[in-house]
Amino acid sequence: MMAIKFWMTCLTLLMPGALLAAVEIKNSGDQGWLVITKEADAELQLKVRQAPLAKVLDSIAGKTGVRMNYSVLPDDLVTANCVGTSVKQVLKCLLVGKADLVFRYAQELSNVDGLRQIEEVWVIGAKSETGKKNSLLHASAETQQPFSLTTDNTNAEPDQTDTLLKMASSNTPAERVEAIGRLLAGGRKGDAAVKQTLVAALSDPDAMVRVRALSALSQREGAGAAAALREAMHDSHVSVRLTAVDNAGSDEALLQQALNDSDATVRQLAEIRLKRLEKAATAL
Repeated sequence: MMAIKFWMTCLTLLMPGALLAAVEIKNSGDQGWLVITKEADAELQLKVRQAPLAKVLDSIAGKTGVRMNYSVLPDDLVTANCVGTSVKQVLKCLLVGKADLVFRYAQELSNVDGLRQIEEVWVIGAKSETGKKNSLLHASAETQQPFSLTTDNTNAEPDQTDTLLKMASSNTPAERVEAIGRLLAGGRKGDAAVKQTLVAALSDPDAMVRVRALSALSQREGAGAAAALREAMHDSHVSVRLTAVDNAGSDEALLQQALNDSDATVRQLAEIRLKRLEKAATAL
């Protein structure tokens, strides 16, 4: 512990021109680490050893402001040393062979380089039984907190359902986003009030609240959220439609509809999902 802190202090002193973000991660008694640096010349460097992929993505989101969306990720701890001039390059290095990536770009050109910047990333990882139990949902720059499902009651946190339900009615959009997202893991299972809150949040004026609500409802209700997913395909905000496609599962009709969406990112994600369904069908 002290050695890691000393190393981090030395690195900061040796790199005065860099903005440094560091997170220490503990894994089953061992210690992993992750460092993200942003140089003055816009070079982004990621160094990570034996860290959960979700934690790495959360840290990249917090460092760069790019929203990271994911439902289920590969379970393996990751070790990588990636350098690039963009988030896209670093993510492709980090996730090569582990997951597919879909990028959504800003509508306006950047004042810095005259190019469209990445606003949002969708990580489509391979599902596994362990991954389903530890599904992490849409950690982003707004909250910078992963939301996890666990069946280990010895490590379960105190029930926060009532607090989160009140928070979901906040006048502050960021608080509603956080509350709705945390209801996925922290909401009492089978609680009708939780479902009612999630359904109501599907009509929230803030798009990110609708995104979190749709994801949480889909994860909690499974096939029972099919109607909400299809309705979300008519949402005016692309992130909500992307969320519907990402949670469509085997709903081929929804995915086929998404192929005609006005946004290229939605069409791209739908195409990836359909190819996965076709591959799974041929493997049977």
